[in-house]
This record gives sequence, structure tokens and C-alpha cells, in this order.
Amino acid sequence: MDLPARGSAPELQRLWSLREDVDVEFEGPRGDAVLRNRWTTVRLARPDRAGREALRRMTFGPISLGNILRDAESGAPARLSALLGRIQHLTIRSVGLTDSELPLLSVVPISPAAVLEPVELRPDQPIRLSRFAVLSGSGAGLTVESPLSLFRVAAHRPAVAGLLGALGWTTTLAELTAAQPFPSDAVREMAGHLLGAGLAVAGTPGRGGGPAEFTEDSDPVLSLWSPVDLLFHTRSTIGRHDHDFGATFAHAGRVAPEPAVRPAPEGPRFTLPRPAADGPATPPLGAVLERSAPEPDCADPVATLSLEQLGELLYRSARVRSVGKDPSGPPDYEVSDRPYSSFGGTHPLELYVTVNRCRGLPPGVFHYDPDGHRLTLVSDDREVLAKVLSCTRVSAGLAGAPPLVITLTARFARTAWKFSGQSYALVLRETGAALQTLELTAAAMGLATASLAAADISAGARVARLDWRAESSTGQLVVAPAAALPAAANHPWNYGA
Repeated sequence: MDLPARGSAPELQRLWSLREDVDVEFEGPRGDAVLRNRWTTVRLARPDRAGREALRRMTFGPISLGNILRDAESGAPARLSALLGRIQHLTIRSVGLTDSELPLLSVVPISPAAVLEPVELRPDQPIRLSRFAVLSGSGAGLTVESPLSLFRVAAHRPAVAGLLGALGWTTTLAELTAAQPFPSDAVREMAGHLLGAGLAVAGTPGRGGGPAEFTEDSDPVLSLWSPVDLLFHTRSTIGRHDHDFGATFAHAGRVAPEPAVRPAPEGPRFTLPRPAADGPATPPLGAVLERSAPEPDCADPVATLSLEQLGELLYRSARVRSVGKDPSGPPDYEVSDRPYSSFGGTHPLELYVTVNRCRGLPPGVFHYDPDGHRLTLVSDDREVLAKVLSCTRVSAGLAGAPPLVITLTARFARTAWKFSGQSYALVLRETGAALQTLELTAAAMGLATASLAAADISAGARVARLDWRAESSTGQLVVAPAAALPAAANHPWNYGA
């Protein structure tokens, strides 16, 4: 980049570079250019001298195309424009000034479908950051992302943070320019790139002098999404980001993996009964799935469960059947087999049982050891127990305190050690599978259940003496005897049998 003479005003620079993951190879002095990247391999047929030089320099960082085309042959600008048009998804567009080799901001494509068309703004047109835009800091600058955008914007200079902050409120290009320390054409260029990338939005003046109106605010589909939920959805699937994804074992060699089965905590142990292999017949799966679910009997203060029922429920739905090596991963990463499904055998879930009324167990909070099929008492504080049961009763809309609550927590590191990009989404899916298995098993046993939509992760962590960042609740289930059924009720089978 050419720097201005000392004392002259800095001028706008439009800069181009390739994504860092792009590797460029030339097949001979006049042959094709092959661009290998994380998504595809692009072959450019025999680019001319200007095109080859642009590709070569763009691998080292942002360049001005004007420097490439200064002495180029006739027709080179059109050919270079066509070449760059083919590789928009691999090309970073930057806005800079001639006062520094460090750009102001860069627009990075994060999908092979990304196409950038900077927007021309009227000075009085309302603009702002999209309500879905998320700013984050890395220690090397700010980045702006949005689940609606196929680009990520990187701010390279601290002063650009002021421009991004100003766009947090509805403003206009004229107002934005007046408040920034940059030349007006640089402000216009940065705003146009943010709009073209979908990270900022343009609106229309409000009717009758009211607030400006933006299409995304009235969109019937977007109105149902919160920014956090939509970002989580797009980042835990593929197609709209460029992060590592899948079973990458990214932490191998840096952090030791957690064991497939967590060691039981210290405390009094209670061995659970195991159901007999030739126990009483249970209803067929079809009958269980078609059931009219009964209400848990929580109104009766003496309604209780037995140790045998709890033992059978946990044994049938959550025990460890085997532990082995992961055939796809490092030798020190173990997986387990349990009755509910798990992605890649990670099984990060732990079960805590809050007992209010269960014959054979004292009241308290217990950790379930799925390998030894036993419970360990982690808290018998009556005040804590009463609070947990009260919160559960309110959350589930029950008539009284339930006899028993199963809380599922996740050891997040178990899944994050193996999977990139989707680990938390997999934890939630596994939680659903575990809850469904518990519910179906309870129904087959003639018990009633009620799942809770949310749990207090801070309170749960205090009860079980956990670091909520490493392990916290992802689901809860009330288990109780079934309430009495009306004689005329039409049920596929008798829960009380």
C-alpha cells in the first residue's frame, strides 16, 4: 500500500485479500490457478498477468487493485473484475486509509454462498446495526456477526469501535459522518459494507415524525426469534458459518479428556435394587406411546415411591451397560453405552435425584452412579431440600411437593472435547433423549411424570457443589405415583396395575 506524504490528509483505500485458509497454486507460467480452501477447490482458467499478480499478492494481505492495474494491458480491469467475481466467497474486502497499512475494517465471507454488494446510502436515510448483530472482542479487535449474515466484520482500529457503537442507535449517514474522526468517504464506505454484509440495516423515516421503521422489526418470521436463539441455531448447524464443526477432537493433547463415567462423589452410599431379568411383563411400546398420560399424584402428602421402583427406573433408563474406546478418536478417550442414545457415545449427562418421599431412602439430594447402580447423598439440608421442591412444584404447576425429582446435568467438557461447533446443541438433544427414555420407562412401570421447561442452574450448582460453568442442569423430571383415574376414562391400559 502506498502511504501519503507526511502532512497530507489520508485518503480512502479499497483493499482486497484472500481468506487465510486459501492456498493458491499456479500450474505453470501461463496455466490455471487452483485455489484450495475449506469448502471447495476453485480452478481459474489461465488468468492473465494482472490476475496472477493480484492472486499472489492477496495471499499475503490486503492490497489495492489500483497498484496491480497501474501498468496493466488493455482489458485487464474487466478481466480482473470477472476473476474476483468468481471467488467472492474467498475474498476479504477491506476499507482502509493511506495513513496506515492497517485497515479500518474488513468484511470476511463465512459461507461459500457469500456475495457482497456494498450499499449506496442517502445522507438522510435511517441506519443502525441489525438487532441480530453480535459484537465480541478477541484482544485483537472487535468482530461483528449475525445469524442473518454470511459475513463477519472485523474492526482493526480502536476508533472504528466508535462507529460501531454509534450504529447501536438509529442514525443517518450525515449524522454518523459528523461524529466520526474519519474522512466522509471512508465513513460512507464502511457503512455501505456493513449494510451490504447484512450486519447493519437501512430503514425509512417514521410516519408523522415517529421513529424510523426497519423491515426486520416487522418481519413475521424474524419476530419469533431472539438474537441469541437464532445465532445458536445457525452456529450449531452448518451452512452459515466458517467455524470448525463435528468430531474434531480439537482439545486432544492440550487438555485431558474427562472419563466416560464420572467418579461418584464422597458421601453415604445407597445401593439400588436391580430389577429381575424375568420381572413382570410390561406393556408393549405402542401402548406406552399411545397412552393418555396421568397426572402425578402430588396432592396426597403420603403418596410415595419405593426404593425398588426408583432402582428399576434408573436401571432400565440410565445405567452404564459397557465402557470402551472410541474407535474414531485418540486412545485415551472412552465412550459408554447406556439405554438412551448419545452422539458418539459421549454420554455427558449426570443424574441427581431429589428425594422427598421414597421408602428406603432418607430425604435429600443424591447423585446416581450409573456404573455401580447406586446413590450417593450429596446434601441432606432440609432447608435446601424444601426450596428445591417448592421451586419444582411451582414450575411444574403441581398441587403439592412431588415425592421425587430427577435433575439432569451435563459435564460439558465430555462433549466439547470431541465435537467442535455443535457440542452444546448435542448436549440438549441428548437431554431430550434421556428425558424421553425416563418418561417411557416410568409409564411402563405405571408411574406418572412431568418434565420441567427450565431449572435454576445457580441453585442446582450450589446444592450439588458444582461449578455451573463445568456442569449444570439441562433438564428436570418429576416422578410420582399416578393420580387416581376416573372409572370412565379411556386408557389403553391400567397404570395402577
